[in-house]
Amino acid sequence: MNVTRWIPLSGAAAVILIAAGFVAAGSTPSEDAPVSKLVAFYTTHDTGQVASGVLLSLGALLFLIFCAALVSALRRADVDVLWAALCFGGGVLFVVALTIAAGLAVFIGNVAGDLEPPALQALHEANLLVVYPWTIGAGAFLLGAGAGVLQSEPLPRWLGWMAVVLGVVAVIPNHVLGGALDHIGVIPVAGLGVWTLVVSVLLARRNEPVIA
Repeated sequence: MNVTRWIPLSGAAAVILIAAGFVAAGSTPSEDAPVSKLVAFYTTHDTGQVASGVLLSLGALLFLIFCAALVSALRRADVDVLWAALCFGGGVLFVVALTIAAGLAVFIGNVAGDLEPPALQALHEANLLVVYPWTIGAGAFLLGAGAGVLQSEPLPRWLGWMAVVLGVVAVIPNHVLGGALDHIGVIPVAGLGVWTLVVSVLLARRNEPVIA
């Protein structure tokens, strides 16, 4: 049995590691939190920030492997190269955002106690801005994957529709709609985790290897 058959399970492992990374980071203060609250949070959770960065970086690597496995499966099903390219490009952007967040988390965790409050606040704001490449990357990945699934049905059609709906919502800019929908673009990132778990298991259960 070809070992590459199990490569798609890297998606499930990525979801677990990324979720663990967010948990390790703790409940990060909002962008308008007072500087005193930021200093207290990061000096208290410095170890958690470092752990979060490590987990997020490992999760990013595994998600990139999953992207490659998924695109390989799409191309074997004769999905149009446009959708496959959009899927992989979005996945790469999502991974870049994760690695930036991971690097910032490790850096803040290591120097939180030595920085002046304004510098710590600037790093905090930079960390929050990573949400934009996260959501755009997730949206492009989901739209490409969803369109590919609907075109050639290498996976159940409901997964294609789920990906398309999540992808459309993901590209809605944050801080535009206001109120409860102010961060609507973040919601599909959680949906991406569920979608990835399901797809990684379905691909791994197939008899054929991922790489032709």
